Amino acid sequence: MPTSALNRLPFFRIIPALLVILTTLMLGACSMVRLGYEQLPSLAYWWVDSYVDLNDGQSVALRRDLAALHYWHRTQELPRLANLLAELRTQALQDTTPQQTCQIFDQFKERLQAVLTQAEPALTTLVRQLTPAQQKYLIHQLGKREQTWREEWVEISPAKFVERRTERLTDYSESFYGHLSEPQLALLATNVSATSYDVKLAETEVQQRQQDVQHMLRAIAQDADNTTQVQARLHALLQRMMDSPNPAYRAQSAQFTRANCTALAQLHNSASPAQRQQLAAKLQAYELDLRTLAAAR
Repeated sequence: MPTSALNRLPFFRIIPALLVILTTLMLGACSMVRLGYEQLPSLAYWWVDSYVDLNDGQSVALRRDLAALHYWHRTQELPRLANLLAELRTQALQDTTPQQTCQIFDQFKERLQAVLTQAEPALTTLVRQLTPAQQKYLIHQLGKREQTWREEWVEISPAKFVERRTERLTDYSESFYGHLSEPQLALLATNVSATSYDVKLAETEVQQRQQDVQHMLRAIAQDADNTTQVQARLHALLQRMMDSPNPAYRAQSAQFTRANCTALAQLHNSASPAQRQQLAAKLQAYELDLRTLAAAR
């Protein structure tokens, strides 16, 4: 996911999205995976800077912490991800079920949670150091990103919403299987159209999480010297961003994930032998790239 795509996301989705980049790197050309991975600390630094306008001292500390996180991820997580890709490669030539597809999502979510946990101390250090002016700038940037997201997903017709979702799912699928046939495209479109999604509920969730950030910043300003307390507040916030405390939104997210699992499982089962071979080859190429990166210490 490029930086421009990150900038279009509401803040409560950006933290997971940024960490997904650190854990997967699955959607680019194979030749770009190694180059992209090496650039991740710099990309992450400039993304954070765009939100809080770092000063010199914060810049030095953040670059150091991102380098440490990158080294940890290279040595600890890349081998796990490579093993996961190897498992997926062995399954690529077989039929699958929605349940098996969702299990794959869950495995990557576990790896995402591992990165999130590892990153918490560095995030705590940064949050404790934010000045009132930086906090104000952060809130301003969050508002801008929220408005951009609203324009892209809320202030459009239901038909346009379905069209965009279909385009995203098609692009994702073709990045692995290659060109999809007309029946396969119709299958994806049918699945998307059949999946209900209350965008207003999503908008409310975005607004609540934005307010959550503001409340956390005000609370941290009162006990910035208490590292344990600040990290506990940050941990709770990040977990709410990953798993909403709103049962209605949580239920919608779960239903949406199940629908995606069904759509992707049906697409895979409709794939030709050539498409399955292409999927297996791409997974193998990613696996080899990750093993090469893990060995380059």
